[in-house]
Amino acid sequence: MNGWKWFLPGLRIKRWVAVIALGALMLSLGAVFIMGKNIPREFYFLVTSYVRQGVFGISLSLLGIAFIIYGVRRLNGRVIGVFMPDGGNDKLIDRLYEEVMLSKGIKIVVLGGGTGLHSLLRGLKEYTSNITAIVTVSDDGGSSGRLRDELNILPPGDIRQCIAALAPSETSMIDLFSSRFHGEGPLKGHSVGNLLLAAMTELKHGDFNLAVQELSKVLNVRGRVLPSTVQNVTLCAEMENGLIVTGESSITADPAKINRVFLSPADARALPEAVAAIIDADIVVIGPGSLFTSIMPNLLVKDLLNAVRRTRATRVYVCNVMTQPGETDGFTAADHASRVIKLTGRNSIDHIVVNKKYPSRLLARYEAEGARPVKVDRENIARLGIRNVIAEDLVREDELVRHDPDKLAACVMRIARDELKAAGPAAMPFDLEKLREKLMNLGG
Repeated sequence: MNGWKWFLPGLRIKRWVAVIALGALMLSLGAVFIMGKNIPREFYFLVTSYVRQGVFGISLSLLGIAFIIYGVRRLNGRVIGVFMPDGGNDKLIDRLYEEVMLSKGIKIVVLGGGTGLHSLLRGLKEYTSNITAIVTVSDDGGSSGRLRDELNILPPGDIRQCIAALAPSETSMIDLFSSRFHGEGPLKGHSVGNLLLAAMTELKHGDFNLAVQELSKVLNVRGRVLPSTVQNVTLCAEMENGLIVTGESSITADPAKINRVFLSPADARALPEAVAAIIDADIVVIGPGSLFTSIMPNLLVKDLLNAVRRTRATRVYVCNVMTQPGETDGFTAADHASRVIKLTGRNSIDHIVVNKKYPSRLLARYEAEGARPVKVDRENIARLGIRNVIAEDLVREDELVRHDPDKLAACVMRIARDELKAAGPAAMPFDLEKLREKLMNLGG
């Protein structure tokens, strides 16, 4: 019964259905003239007195096909335009590409937090939607820290950044999601995304992970964003002077060097989905991000640490471009990797990705702040049991020195494809890059 609603007045549907029907009639009549069968004699002589029957039939068929194509295009545009007014067919093709092609891509798990993780995810989403970002939840500063204290929820800041990074870049909601309130008053410094996550958590009766998944659906993210734990944990550090510093913001502000970090409570449990994702992954990427406050808090969750040790996936550590004042002063690439391996165990990292191009334009400013480019000491890295060092130009210099999302994602994908090819054809998932090359060749 509801099917008749398509023919209600004012929908601008009937006219294009009529054009398609007329085209089909013309195509059928053309085929009849071409075959020369069952044609009334009067109509036959009327047509053949002006043009040959076969020519008339072919012309009528071609005209009918043109009517059908035109009608289908206009009907298609009318229907799609209702659901996708800003993009039409192009946006539909993008959605099909995402759902069909990217969903068959390589399965990647990334562990980290902060700007480094955000940058990598922005690049990876162009290759696959089988991405799981496992994000640290120990932040206690800024907007996240205030919401954590006032509402007793997990800090949403790093989670928000990852959701924004995995959302389609053309989504206008992302600008709103990432914007912050200015001026004075209680909203000053809060981001809209943090407040939305806080509100969604309340709507989901305090289930922060469910709130993250619901908001991810709203923004149509490519992949999943999971907190490393849903327990309210505090990051603590034992400094070289023997003092114990509590809280991420206090740790980064303390001038003393960090001896080790640990979580309170120490027995925080990971989400089962996060553990399963690591075990099932094709490649697990650790970093980039602040070593002690973004990377290691994930590995301090014992379930995640055991999953990283057990997985058969290729494990890659992405080293930072610059040292971090007050946290990794003077650290080389081997120093960074050794701290990770101290937790995960020897032979737990297959590849280390390092930047080989030193920043130039902003180097003086960074050095004045106490940051230096991370030195690549290959001999020391080899002693750690890491079998491969990948050194590439991975840097981007704009207002900051950081990893370039496209360069880093391309590097990670090359590692994953090479490892899967070495494992044999059966291990290789849908090769999106090969399809792209074929399409480009066809287009050329």
